[in-house]
Amino acid sequence: MDVGGARAASPGPLRAVELIRVRLPLVRPFRSATAEVRTKEALLVHVLADGVDGWGECGAQTEPTYRGETVDSARLVLRDHFLPRVFAGRSLADVRGNEFARAALETALLDTRLRAEGRSLASYLGARRERVAAGVAIGMSDDVGELRELAATYVQAGYRRLKCKIAPGADLAPLAAVRAAVGADIALQADANGSYTENDRDALAALDDLGLQCVEQPLPPDALVAHADLAHAIATPICLDETITSARVADEASRIRACRVVNVKVGRVGGIARAVAVHDVCRARGVDALVGGMLETGVGRAVNVALAALPGFTLTGDLSASDRYFATDLTEPFVLAPDGTLAVPDGPGIGVTPLPDVLAAHTVAREVLVPGR
Repeated sequence: MDVGGARAASPGPLRAVELIRVRLPLVRPFRSATAEVRTKEALLVHVLADGVDGWGECGAQTEPTYRGETVDSARLVLRDHFLPRVFAGRSLADVRGNEFARAALETALLDTRLRAEGRSLASYLGARRERVAAGVAIGMSDDVGELRELAATYVQAGYRRLKCKIAPGADLAPLAAVRAAVGADIALQADANGSYTENDRDALAALDDLGLQCVEQPLPPDALVAHADLAHAIATPICLDETITSARVADEASRIRACRVVNVKVGRVGGIARAVAVHDVCRARGVDALVGGMLETGVGRAVNVALAALPGFTLTGDLSASDRYFATDLTEPFVLAPDGTLAVPDGPGIGVTPLPDVLAAHTVAREVLVPGR
């Protein structure tokens, strides 16, 4: 089955596909310029084939504040459009958009195939690292003292890259406080989630003295040329996230020098194969790349960690340990080593499986789809 341009066939006829909605409370609220998340809701795609299962996670949010796609819309597209095509042996190549749904299905099908072959996702991708550096994202807070304390705690735990969410009017002071708390040797990044405009150039230039690794998505997603103009006006490297929807856009962004860093998210670009294509463009163009996260459970986190082991991911990504977000993850937890790294899963497929008791405790909805019905 061709899903999102990748051959992700299951090893035998599909018996059924489950769409499982889960809800996990975060250990602390996570606030950005566009949303505040207190509970993670995710849609898992569980493929059941002959003798083997596969899992994928849809990273879409409950509200259309990051992208237009949501958990609810992804479920409907999977149920009413993608799965009928898959059951009939048809391609999804002519379907536009719905990247998060596409990525979840591609992952589950590929996981099924690789488990049958006894091959890890990291091996399939050609990953070269057994461990990857872990980074942590810090949500916005009105309490600067809390930000300083959190930053110091994460550095003490072993994280060597911090990313702070910012917004107009809530940028220089909190970032300066975090920089003072962690020192100059810790990589510090800011993420604006497209909340600034071209009129905020002076506010963004004021961040140059903080020695930031980059400022992520300062302007709206469709402002590609404006990002190029801004890149010439400030010293801090620009990282593009929401703007980068494909390898072609990544190539165009690099050509006009709209960014020096690209955040690659599997769900945003429509799957593992497309994420690798963006990685390849960055590597060819000499653009730094990092793997971004969407507060994934262990299912999605396993994919991100394997992807980050590719050589073109030159900067530490949003790859926190499980306990950064959840008291109990759906899978065996990803644990931060004292050297600030996470182990790349080496088991078959994505290398993790939801723990049955934990999955049952956090499942809020489940539907089973079978061929011919």
